Amino acid sequence: MIELVDTMIADHRHGWSIGVFGAVGEFTYDDGEDAVIRNRGSAREVITARGGIRIDVRIAARIVAYDTLSSDGDTWGQAIAFCFPSPNDMEHGRVRALGADYGALRPADRTSTLFDLGVGRGHVHFCVRTADPALDAALRAIEGRSLLEDAGRDAMAEMLRAQPHRVLLSPLARVEVFSAIPATGGDSPEGPHTHLLPKMLGAGRTHAANAPIPDGYQPVLMLHPGSPWRDALGRRMPFDSGLDEMFAALLDRFGSREDRDVVNAISAALNEGLAPETFAWPQTRRGRAKARITLRRIAQRTPGSAVEAWRRTYDRLPAGDAVEVAADV
Repeated sequence: MIELVDTMIADHRHGWSIGVFGAVGEFTYDDGEDAVIRNRGSAREVITARGGIRIDVRIAARIVAYDTLSSDGDTWGQAIAFCFPSPNDMEHGRVRALGADYGALRPADRTSTLFDLGVGRGHVHFCVRTADPALDAALRAIEGRSLLEDAGRDAMAEMLRAQPHRVLLSPLARVEVFSAIPATGGDSPEGPHTHLLPKMLGAGRTHAANAPIPDGYQPVLMLHPGSPWRDALGRRMPFDSGLDEMFAALLDRFGSREDRDVVNAISAALNEGLAPETFAWPQTRRGRAKARITLRRIAQRTPGSAVEAWRRTYDRLPAGDAVEVAADV
């Protein structure tokens, strides 16, 4: 884990996040951006004017690398989840004052008060940090209650006015976001940002349904390796084979056996010249998704009529296999 974190955190092409389905904080930094990157004991930190991250590399986590289908019909997403066993008590649901944030990345922030908003689940806590008296009072007024109830409306309005730092906490890491909270309906800022989406929170999930997280585990930190297809703003770019090969190596180390079996079966069938109709297509949702991703990868790396025939047969979007899009979550 230490080698993986040290390599990826020092490369601006990769992003990080902590969150649950519907409440997430993301940290990225740009090439050339003024960033403090430091190793302090077991802590790995990056701090910019827009946000920061700290990861404790001495804490063991189950690492799961996976890719996901994109709805454009050609590309795929990729991620690495650092997972802990899910705790018995998954529900938070209540606003709590946590006191001064002595663990803040920057010394100047350590006297401000940290509030858990109660919208996380399990190991993940979504907090705000403030020294604003009006916001402090509004959050204390609803301590022990849900931010998402009617009683939380005043506090939500105060947060939009006061623009507190958002702090995402897990046993493995913290992400801090200093960037502004956009007005309702506004666009998220580039770089570090957060999402708080009540409708998605209502699903009560720790992660998106298309993420193959092992049963009984919860992601406590996500690594988002640089996409071979899209730049940091999500714009399509020429395929970057180097980034693809880098992630392929991580899949070999940290991917699931089921995924590897699917890749090997499809690769062997194509090498043997089998017709797609004779192939035993995977029966699980994850197996089908991985098979389609494999066909897209092969088509990109070694295009030809054989793989295109397979894609015409299988790389469509059948009912029940819809790609889940989670509004940047």
